[in-house]
Amino acid sequence: MKKKFLFALLGGAILFVWQFLSFAFPNLHKEAGRYTPLQDTLLAVIARTGLEPGHYILGRPDPALESDRQKMEAEFKAKYEGKPWAVLHYQEKNTMEMGWKMVRGFIVDCFVALILFLVLEVLRPESLESRVGVAVAVGFMGFLFGPYTGYIWYNVPDVWAYMADGIIPWAFLGGLAHFLMRKKEANS
Repeated sequence: MKKKFLFALLGGAILFVWQFLSFAFPNLHKEAGRYTPLQDTLLAVIARTGLEPGHYILGRPDPALESDRQKMEAEFKAKYEGKPWAVLHYQEKNTMEMGWKMVRGFIVDCFVALILFLVLEVLRPESLESRVGVAVAVGFMGFLFGPYTGYIWYNVPDVWAYMADGIIPWAFLGGLAHFLMRKKEANS
């Protein structure tokens, strides 16, 4: 039980530090948060509309037409096909409060690391290469299922940064698991 708890904490720390590096310095995800000098104008216009906070895809037909598929497709072709579109994530209030968000993120990272340890215990790979391979496979599956499928549909600009997120820290987790499990096996 101590090994699981230790791996969860150390693995969570690895994931947490990697996320900081990936999004802060060297900021592999910078393309997904580009600056535009039009930001103040755009934000003011959006705020004046009274738009509810949320995530929107701009350039799609009215969902009220969903019952009439042909009409919905015709509206899309007439109004939106070949024209600009955007994904908008709108919040009414910006805050720099990060304390609880960081705590929650670290707890999630520890839980994810624990799940990986449990998977490795069930699979029982014995070599460093196989443990790292399993860990990287888990991270890469997460990348393919989430960010990469999002890239297929929405062409997110930081998809390759997410791929690095799905490989690099997971290789470290596999190495850590090997170190801890090897010690456990030696004590058995």
